[in-house]
This record gives sequence, C-alpha cells and structure tokens, in this order.
Amino acid sequence: MANEITTTSADDLSIAAELLAADILEAFYGLNTAGGMVRYANIAGAPTKAKDFPITPVLSASSLAEGADMPNTAFTTTKATITAGEVGLLLTLTDLLSASDIVEDGFYASQGGRALASKVTTDIASLGSGFGSQCGATTVALSEANVLAGLVILKSAGVPGPYKGLLHPKQWQDLAASIGSTLTTFGRGGSDPRDVGNDLVGRVDGALGRALGIDWYETHLVPTATAGADRLGMIVSQPNALGFVSKWEARVEFQRDASLRAREIAITACYGVGELRDVAGLGVLTGA
Repeated sequence: MANEITTTSADDLSIAAELLAADILEAFYGLNTAGGMVRYANIAGAPTKAKDFPITPVLSASSLAEGADMPNTAFTTTKATITAGEVGLLLTLTDLLSASDIVEDGFYASQGGRALASKVTTDIASLGSGFGSQCGATTVALSEANVLAGLVILKSAGVPGPYKGLLHPKQWQDLAASIGSTLTTFGRGGSDPRDVGNDLVGRVDGALGRALGIDWYETHLVPTATAGADRLGMIVSQPNALGFVSKWEARVEFQRDASLRAREIAITACYGVGELRDVAGLGVLTGA
C-alpha cells in the first residue's frame, strides 16, 4: 500500500527533527467562505440521498368583464433536484511514526477536515460557470460599473435579495480600486469615506463586508476561465440561486490495521451542490 504517513515522509514532525509543535507551518486551505452563498437543506434523517426544491410558477392577473366567468389559471410547479454524494480522504499513520511524532492523531484529522472544507468551497465556487448571465469581460479588470451592470440584470428579472458575491482576491483588488469611479462614494459626503472603504478590507474568515448592496466574500478557490486568462466569480440571490444538500456533515473515524502496523483516519462527508434557478445568479468574469 502506498502513501502511508511514515517517519520518512513526516520526519519533520518527529522528535528526531528537534522541532517544537509551535513551529509547524500548516498547509494553506481555502476556508468554506462560500457557505453563505447557498440555500441549505439537511436530509440526514430522510430515506433518500436526493432533495427536491419545488419552484412555483409566475402567475399573471388579467382584467375581467362584468358578468363573465373567470378563466382558470394553471399553477404548474417545477423543481430542482440535488443529489448528495460521498467526499473524503484517508490518512494512514504507521506505528513507528506515531511513536516518534510530536503531534497527536487529532492534528492529522484536523488537517484532513480543513481539506474537506476546501473541497466544499471549490464545489460551490465552480457553480458560477453554470449561470446563463454574466457581468464583466474577459481579460479586463473588475470594476464598479461591471457590478452595477450585473445588478441591473438581476433586478430586471425581478430577482429578490439578499445578494451575495464571491470573488477571487485579484477580483476583489480590482473592485476595491474601482469603488467610487461610478457612484463616487468617496467624494459626495454622506457616510465617512473611511467607513465605506473599510467595508472592503476583508477579514480572516473571507468576508469582505457590504458594498453596492452586496455582501462580498473572497477565496483563492474561485476557478479560472477562458483557458486560464480569467477568473469567474459570481453574484447570487442567496436563497434562490444555489442549493446545498447534506446527508451527513464532516466526520472522522479511526481504524486499526494490525497487519500494516498502522492506524487509519477516514474523513468523510456526504453532500451535494447545484443550481436552483438560473435567473437568480450570474457569473463575474474578469481578468486573472
């Protein structure tokens, strides 16, 4: 069996390396900053692995003539179905490593859990390419005008808020540099310009604050597009555009493999992501 974590592959985490645990530099994973972009549904107790999201039709009222019977109005629903599937990873720690390590099994488990959260973010971020509408343009920096054009698309379709936006750090940089170029937020009084500007500074959890009526989030896991020339973020109506179905949350299981003289750490989750209503979101295409 290949890829076990042994004293050779993990020697820097052993006593022989004479390192302190505080000196360990963890890998960089993407936080699940995209969690707020979706409508969440839990099917843990249901005898199914799929979840239907019923969609009501748009009804129209019409003028009536006195004394005339009203015509029937059809009410035909549609639905979006999201199916959950398993995602996970397996770490195998040899006994010799465990006897020489300066970290506990929980350290490896936590690293695997972070990798799983990164996978969730990647899956949600990839849905931006499925929308039929976009704002921005290939190889061009994201601007305030691009975002306003995107809002016009959503509002013209009658899409309600709240609006959420997910950007790559480069897209965020371009947008922050452009703020004020169209709506001149910094030059016409009102709120303190410093307060407005600080809304886009960002926090360690990936939240960027609110600007132009949108709650913004960033992650380096926003996918590329146009053969790597662009990044494709998104703006969505949070309860209407995307769905997340969970069969079970991230869980960690430990198992002994006596013949291998090792312990296995299995980290799994079962979930699915998908588009609910195409008109309720759009891609944000800008230069990478």
